[in-house]
Amino acid sequence: MRIRTLVSAVAVAVICSAAPGAASAQPVHADPAGPPLTVAQADLDKALTCTTDLHDATRDPVLLTPAFATDQQSFGWNYLQSLPAIGIPVCSLSLPDAGYGDLQISAQYVVHAVRTMAADSGRKMVMMGHQHGPLNELWALTFWPDLPALVSDVISLATPYNGTDSARSGCDDSQECPPANWQIATGSKFLTALATRPLPVGPSYTSIFTRFDELIYPQPRASTLAGASNIAVQDVCPLRPVEHFTILGDNVAFHLVLDALDHDGPAVRERISDNLCFTFSMPNLRSNTGSATNGLKFLLQVPQHFEDDSVGTEPELASYAR
Repeated sequence: MRIRTLVSAVAVAVICSAAPGAASAQPVHADPAGPPLTVAQADLDKALTCTTDLHDATRDPVLLTPAFATDQQSFGWNYLQSLPAIGIPVCSLSLPDAGYGDLQISAQYVVHAVRTMAADSGRKMVMMGHQHGPLNELWALTFWPDLPALVSDVISLATPYNGTDSARSGCDDSQECPPANWQIATGSKFLTALATRPLPVGPSYTSIFTRFDELIYPQPRASTLAGASNIAVQDVCPLRPVEHFTILGDNVAFHLVLDALDHDGPAVRERISDNLCFTFSMPNLRSNTGSATNGLKFLLQVPQHFEDDSVGTEPELASYAR
């Protein structure tokens, strides 16, 4: 993706039974727990950080999954402040490769996080993220069969469910990109594997995006998820000047998130007040030196990731996804 400018096989059992005059094979059965996790337990545990009220949760806790950044760089100044302030327990993932690695491996961190949060809170939990963070989450839901029953909602911000042309042209032109960039490019094998499978039944899905996204495009096609409630901030406030990064602190986007959290089912545009068009930032937004420093670190790290992590082709699909 132009950010410069931005497994194992599943265990199966084939049972053959003998019958007079013929032999017939029974259907292949996937492991009900899904593919085994290949990431070390210590690494899975280290990547997950939760607020202290998770165990005593009275509302479904939220898992925040970033894209090309740490959890603090993406959410430390917005949702990690705003959701706990209204009594919603929050956990966040910070991946060791800052989200540039193979999303199939990143999904394993999501699997561990969901199981951990559900067990500790005794409640279903909410998946939420920015850009390709929700793709990690959707991959986990799709290929680990126990997860959908543990999740009430999936809420995404500026996510390229159908790929982004910026990554397609960027990776094809340079002939190398970090693995995640190849996977979010329009037409990738990763996205095709998701698109050819039904949306996991159980959670409600809300895709929030901006028509002025300079990195995930073309919109609305890029962020439209079949079976989800797909809402642009401009559906609420026409011409609202929100782009790929400012959607993380936008008050209209925040209230769409709250609408999904406060109701059964996904967010509904008609429940969002037009009066929000006269507001700008979401509440409890932290704007200080620490937030600015985290943002600067993110920008400075991008060229290094492209230099160190780039590969010539998209990672092969894991055998369980072929």
